[in-house]
Amino acid sequence: MIAAQEAWVLPVMICSMICSLILLILCISLIVKKKNKRIKVDETFISSLVSALGGKKNILTVKNINGRVNFELEDAEQANLETLKQLSTAGVFITNQTIKLLFSYDSDLICQSIQARTKGE
Repeated sequence: MIAAQEAWVLPVMICSMICSLILLILCISLIVKKKNKRIKVDETFISSLVSALGGKKNILTVKNINGRVNFELEDAEQANLETLKQLSTAGVFITNQTIKLLFSYDSDLICQSIQARTKGE
């Protein structure tokens, strides 16, 4: 009688181990997929972004704040909003002379590249 009652334990353990393994594989695949979404920022992208912001001389400061790249511009009207919308697929926010862009790329790398380019002037 006792053996018959404990017969369900082994299948339940096997099922729970299989479910745990499936969850582990799904978590790993999501992590790998997220890392692959961050495309490396190339020189063409940075050049297009600087041009869309009105050129090097129009960019006063660049900061990365919580994944958003904030650009303080001398004249926000020089910025090409249509091009910025194409480059920043995640969003464009404008407040006075500040343009905040969300990227699906690595925001730190974008910020560093723009800072290096504007300092080299």
